[in-house]
Amino acid sequence: MKYESLYSLYYKDSQIWEKVYQERFHSPFSRHLPLAIKQYHRRQSHPAFFCYTEEIALSLEKIASEVMDCLDIIHQVPPAAISQFLHMSLVDEIKSTNDIEGVRSTRKEILMAFSVPESEQSSYRLGSIVNKYIKIIQKEYIPLTTRQDIRYLFDDFLADEIRRDDPKNLPDGEIFRKDSVDIVSPTQKTIHQGVHPESTIIQMIDAALDVLNTEAIPYLIRIAVFHYFFGYIHPFYDGNGRMARFITSYLLAQRLHPAIALQVSILIKKYRKSYYDLFSHTDADINRGDLTPFIMGTLQFIEQATLFTHRILKHKYQNYQKAQSQLLQTPDLPIKNKTAAAICDILLQAATFSDIGVSIKEIRETLGISENTVYNHLKKIPEEYLWINKEIRPYRYQLRL
Repeated sequence: MKYESLYSLYYKDSQIWEKVYQERFHSPFSRHLPLAIKQYHRRQSHPAFFCYTEEIALSLEKIASEVMDCLDIIHQVPPAAISQFLHMSLVDEIKSTNDIEGVRSTRKEILMAFSVPESEQSSYRLGSIVNKYIKIIQKEYIPLTTRQDIRYLFDDFLADEIRRDDPKNLPDGEIFRKDSVDIVSPTQKTIHQGVHPESTIIQMIDAALDVLNTEAIPYLIRIAVFHYFFGYIHPFYDGNGRMARFITSYLLAQRLHPAIALQVSILIKKYRKSYYDLFSHTDADINRGDLTPFIMGTLQFIEQATLFTHRILKHKYQNYQKAQSQLLQTPDLPIKNKTAAAICDILLQAATFSDIGVSIKEIRETLGISENTVYNHLKKIPEEYLWINKEIRPYRYQLRL
């Protein structure tokens, strides 16, 4: 039986709606959370809960199966090609998460920040954001246990960008913001007000982190619950959406794979209205604190991200195999030499699995050869076969067949 949201049910029959709410809230299959939800301009808050439904169970099972299929194709693809795919996904993910919030950015800006050494990234616009997304690719540990962890992440991830745009939007409280903040619609109508004062923000962030870190709730459900409450609490003046999506991507990368995690904002941007509807319907007074539909919607995004990753990698791998055959039949390319052939193959992977190219440094590190060796072999590739992106430094290269 399909799980109908209380938000939808209210408009059909308010008496049935009340009965269903009571049944769900008191069901042995419901999980009560140490947080409450109150719609903007409403007096009453409602204890948050969700129900373990058959749909959630099936969705979790389907995601697990699709992740295995996705990992199977990832293990078939050359590691350097996966790196190229991750680099492209990183650029697109950052561009998408900025677009969702109306923050102007270009792929060129992101790629420039990505291409420089870590020690120089802070001097580039979007450098701190790029740096943190690189941590996702590298599967580095980011602590998310305490309120101070959240503030540290904000400082490392977004503070530089917000300082550049408007220093007044930096947090001014002990840890978070001390004043209220409104979330407005495109018509400048207030649709939500972040939690305040700061003492309440701290209390709710602590409770949300407790949920995120408990082992008593399935991992993907915890991610969904935390994603909602981070947006609901809105602990900072600016950057809350980008923070929430980054945390979700990071957590997915830890358990699934970075290739899947870096598709989340891309899909959210594509289905932006559905994404915002999940929040507004969950916030609504008539939803009575039921997070089940939000969890189901989040699981659908994760499922779509997994399917998309599997489908696109499979397609790119098939194209790569065809291009490999074409490469072997191109007499003008210097592929008789083992090192030259390996360099051409890396350039081919860059062309097939990404649209941003590969740097000399990346070729050198992949093959374990010197930069001079790479340069010398690149010079032997005819110009019509070698694409060079000179808009950014260091230059990036692809093979063009």
